[in-house]
Amino acid sequence: MAPLPIRRARKAATAIHDRLRIRDAADIDVEGIAALLGLDVRRGGLPGADARLVGTGVIGIIRLSTRIDHEGAQRFSVAHELGHRQLAHRSTALPSCQPAALHVERGAEAEANAFAAELLMPERLLRRQCEVSPVSLDDARAIADTYKVSLVAAALRFVELTSERCAVVFSRAGRVVWAARSATFVPFIERGRRLCAAGVAFDLFRDGGTCDGPQPVPADAWFEHDTDAEVDIIEDAVPVPATAAVLSLIWIPDKAARALRLDRE
Repeated sequence: MAPLPIRRARKAATAIHDRLRIRDAADIDVEGIAALLGLDVRRGGLPGADARLVGTGVIGIIRLSTRIDHEGAQRFSVAHELGHRQLAHRSTALPSCQPAALHVERGAEAEANAFAAELLMPERLLRRQCEVSPVSLDDARAIADTYKVSLVAAALRFVELTSERCAVVFSRAGRVVWAARSATFVPFIERGRRLCAAGVAFDLFRDGGTCDGPQPVPADAWFEHDTDAEVDIIEDAVPVPATAAVLSLIWIPDKAARALRLDRE
């Protein structure tokens, strides 16, 4: 179960869905929602931040940097600042909406991210779409297209909601920056871990180009395990050129889970 502050953030977003009777992805006009809640979104130069909430009373302004050119990043930034407003946070600036900042484990930024994810990708609309097998980044791409968010945000939300054993990993300069796991993904992927040469992400850093879809890789390319068996799991990966990074989706199919004795945990 998620920590209480994260559950509180998600509940606040759901309350907006209920208040505005949002029933479909097409209904989620985040700037329109902000306006209905007394916040005007204005674009312009914004030194030191990608977005900022100005004023916390009945009427306020969300300043959005013109540096953000991706629609999904713009929407998430607005939703994030709206989260700070609805959750009565003192922190009112989003230093960066870049992928490296989307997975924060605690504090006001984590709560605002959780609010934004729930507001833009409601669990009640999305959970069924996340119950798929086999798993690939195409599932996250479908979410990104439907809900108009970035691929990284969509992959994080997919991993939050699926019952499959999945993890999404963001790597840069040949090392893991962060990893987020589904509730059923037991192994721990260490932050700062050097990428293994047997993994797809390593190949993308070394050779460039793109991945040809999900590929089998040794389980120990990504995590330690207690068996002597040579077990393959599945990795799908894609470069994130704007940040010189790679996004990987790791999936442990049932057969691999049994071989790794994860089905007993």
